[in-house]
Amino acid sequence: MLSMKTPTVRSPYESRTRVLRRSLSLSLGLCVGLLLVGLNSISAQVQSVELPKRVPAPFMSYQGAGWLERPERVAEEMPDEMVAMMGLEDGDVVADIGAGSGYFTRRMARIVAPTGTVYAVDIQPEMLEILQGHVEEEGVTGVVPVLSEFDDPKLPEGEIDWILLVDVYHEFGNHEAMLAKMHEALKSDGRVALLEYRVEDGSGDHIKGDHRMSVRQVLSEWGPAGFELVELHEFLPSQHMFIFRPSGGEGMAHYDLLEAIREGHIEMVSSDLGAETVELTIRRTRPEPMVITLPVGTYFETPGRASDLIALRDGVVVLLEDGPEVWQVLARNVQATLPAPGPQDEFEIQSADERVGMRDVMWLYQGMNLQPEIEPLIQQLSLSIASGNPGYAELAELASRTPYAPEEIVGLAVAYTDSSGTDVTTKRIWAERERFVPALTDPGLRRFFETR
Repeated sequence: MLSMKTPTVRSPYESRTRVLRRSLSLSLGLCVGLLLVGLNSISAQVQSVELPKRVPAPFMSYQGAGWLERPERVAEEMPDEMVAMMGLEDGDVVADIGAGSGYFTRRMARIVAPTGTVYAVDIQPEMLEILQGHVEEEGVTGVVPVLSEFDDPKLPEGEIDWILLVDVYHEFGNHEAMLAKMHEALKSDGRVALLEYRVEDGSGDHIKGDHRMSVRQVLSEWGPAGFELVELHEFLPSQHMFIFRPSGGEGMAHYDLLEAIREGHIEMVSSDLGAETVELTIRRTRPEPMVITLPVGTYFETPGRASDLIALRDGVVVLLEDGPEVWQVLARNVQATLPAPGPQDEFEIQSADERVGMRDVMWLYQGMNLQPEIEPLIQQLSLSIASGNPGYAELAELASRTPYAPEEIVGLAVAYTDSSGTDVTTKRIWAERERFVPALTDPGLRRFFETR
């Protein structure tokens, strides 16, 4: 059974919670660091899941340019293989937006030489000076440095064959304006190669949370801006590689999982299930390639609440072949006392918007980097607070599974839950805060309870 609702949504990225989120993930995280599913019936009117407003990441200073040239980058990002995938030719006009030290600019300039041009675009004049030094040292030709603005790449209109953005789009403070300017700069048959570190499978977790993006996030912003997805490559160790072009052709279709089920584009059958994944075997029922996404916070529940799971991150699967694809959705038990589901279980699948509090908790944690020893437990405590009304004794019992003080773990979970948008002052745990707040040792955490 698929049941969908459209509730009133309180974004976890409002100004108060935005500041709290950042302070908690930095100061409090450091403190503790030390320390299908067979679907027999489907009845739903599917609504699109509202995404949180993305907070742009701070851009890298020119003082970090040396890191862009690190030797390890060859293995980490496979730059030559990535550029080869673009299919550049002599004479192409390319824009490298967020060029930095010119790591990719120089590679592309050698390919499009001798008649091609690479516009090396950056907002820092110091970075362009560093780039120019590398260009001159290596004898690379055809590179034109461009000092851009935050909302304008300063590119010639209608002249660009390819635009490349490597791990920079997430820094755009005004992505709508930048996308519009890029659209104007492209030729009618122009392309954009966009690379961002993956959220979905955890392979990008060595990068700060606000420097990673999911396929779902990217498509939600590029589609309305007049771009269509042509290809989605996942051969890089930690990054998505998107190929976009101006809308109007026959780009890849992309659907929310529930939308795809409702419209009959896919079939799904159950596979092995466990405590940390929902494993689906999925097959397309139409000939065109498609991308299926699933939002973080999608809820899976067996009849009678014998067990449950919630999607830990945005999920994505690319369906290119006629045969089935196995899709592993990272998930977590909401109720720690319930057993892990097994292959015999059938799930009712609810939209992420069906349970707003739990969805917002998972949105919050998707963008964080916490210590792996405590992250699953803190997530579970937050889910318990957001979805129910546990007291301190219940939460402390769960928190005792770590070697750290349960008071600190419970305190962190309460603060993070509030940061996600759940008002913890209405919860039982807040009324019982004197049972653990006096024992807190982290000054930032104590300050939260004193000022909240």
